[in-house]
Amino acid sequence: MGGQGNLVSGRVLAEAAVLAGYRPVIGETFGASRRGGTVFTHVRIGIDEVGPLIPAGAASLILGLEPMESLRAAISFASKITTIVLSTSPVQTLQSLSGQTKYPPVSDVLEAVSALCPATYPVELSGALRQTSGRLVLNSFVLGAAAALDSLPMSSSQIRESVANLMLPKDSNLAAFDNGFKDLEQRKLRGTKV
Repeated sequence: MGGQGNLVSGRVLAEAAVLAGYRPVIGETFGASRRGGTVFTHVRIGIDEVGPLIPAGAASLILGLEPMESLRAAISFASKITTIVLSTSPVQTLQSLSGQTKYPPVSDVLEAVSALCPATYPVELSGALRQTSGRLVLNSFVLGAAAALDSLPMSSSQIRESVANLMLPKDSNLAAFDNGFKDLEQRKLRGTKV
């Protein structure tokens, strides 16, 4: 969803891929041309040249900054090989705020996402981070959680370095990254997915 930070998150992943010796390509698709519209950022990482958009059903990893937008991305790009890390914090739309539509229960959204992606990791900003920085650092938190996965072609330190280089304010974004990393590491140790 526009305004959540997925464009800069794509740049962070691309820079980390360059640090790891890959040639990333970024592609972006926009829905409504105003803040709050659907935005997907595609990052393709490889040694050879690839096109900018991920083909349907071919995503290895989806990072979702909002539950319903994560589900939309999973419907279009996920398959049984896809891992998804997604925020469980909904962002109400103008339609849901005005009572025209109802935002579904997040548990229903997670159930639908997990049916599409066997490796589904829901994460949520906690405590002090949520109160002090909230949505301003959510993308760093989700990037930190993704960095804890074993399947990425770049290291967690390369992703963290890219967060430090591209995201301001640096200190709060690095704190969010580190918290996201710890959150997913603990989930992996407990074997917790959806």
